Amino acid sequence: MNSRFATRLGAGLAAFAVAAIAAAPAGAQQLKGLFRISAGSYFRMEEPAGAKAKFFANPYSTDANKTYTLVTGGTDGGLRTGVLQSAPTPAFDAKGDSLAKGIIAPANFTGIKFGLVTVGTAPSITASGGRLSGQLTGFTAQWNKLSFKQGATVTGTYNAQTHAYVLTWSSRISGGPFNGFTGIWHLQGTYQA
Repeated sequence: MNSRFATRLGAGLAAFAVAAIAAAPAGAQQLKGLFRISAGSYFRMEEPAGAKAKFFANPYSTDANKTYTLVTGGTDGGLRTGVLQSAPTPAFDAKGDSLAKGIIAPANFTGIKFGLVTVGTAPSITASGGRLSGQLTGFTAQWNKLSFKQGATVTGTYNAQTHAYVLTWSSRISGGPFNGFTGIWHLQGTYQA
């Protein structure tokens, strides 16, 4: 490696490090633990552009507004950061109901239960000044013997005294009968380190 290249490489790495430090808010705290999912959490599905209805109505929803499918914490209590919550083996029963029950209790969606798992990349969430940010790239919904990536960059709010949180994000659905729809997620509850 010649010295000119080494100097440029060193300068480039230094600039990258400064940018990375600047991107993290001052006083940011990595939250590694359990985001318990409580009442008020839901999944909604936005119709593709040009559809007659804005949101898909789930006839099996327990909410008065059938466009909201309510979710509650599963056997793990909710979403864990820093670790994966993998699918069981087998992942589905003969009907196509998801057997994943750690993050949420499987919820009835159009007569078939869906569950949630995290695949590949563990969730990461940071708190700073009452705001949450992070990534859930491995967040995956399992339904009708199909898996749908529903991960994205997430935002939300956090009360450091009560540990109450709200996380929201949306993610385009690719493949299956709902290809082109958008999943809208709203999780709330309390964080436990």
